[in-house]
Amino acid sequence: MKLMRARVLLGGSLLAVAGAVAGTLLAASPASAGASQTVMVDCRGNGQVRPAGFVLACADGNAYLNHLHWANWGSEAFSSGVFVANTCKPSCVQGHFVSYPVLAVAWRPQAWPKHAGRTFFTQLTLVFTGRRPGNTPVSPTYPLSALGGA
Repeated sequence: MKLMRARVLLGGSLLAVAGAVAGTLLAASPASAGASQTVMVDCRGNGQVRPAGFVLACADGNAYLNHLHWANWGSEAFSSGVFVANTCKPSCVQGHFVSYPVLAVAWRPQAWPKHAGRTFFTQLTLVFTGRRPGNTPVSPTYPLSALGGA
């Protein structure tokens, strides 16, 4: 019971912090209409602005984000959505996909090689707002590649 109460308090605290940060950034850094926007590079190497979905496991597609709703897209980007993972039970080929609610933060933009004047997000942090897969931490960070995915 104490563990459950601690998880609820921790989850509520993380949501409050994420909301406060997103609200501050929304007020502090509105996107300029003429500015080149930072992208997330997908598995094909294409830059995406505010993608509705994003594959994290490009090799096999066994982990991805879906139903992304971006609240901010600037030097950081904030979204709510769903993390979908294959349990690989009974096998990865015959696996079972399970969805988990998340907040997503794309951050640390850097120059996008071979795309003059463009930047891409190099980090993606997820905050699980409910249950999460197996031994996954509450807020894992994934490095993003200029070549695509995590």
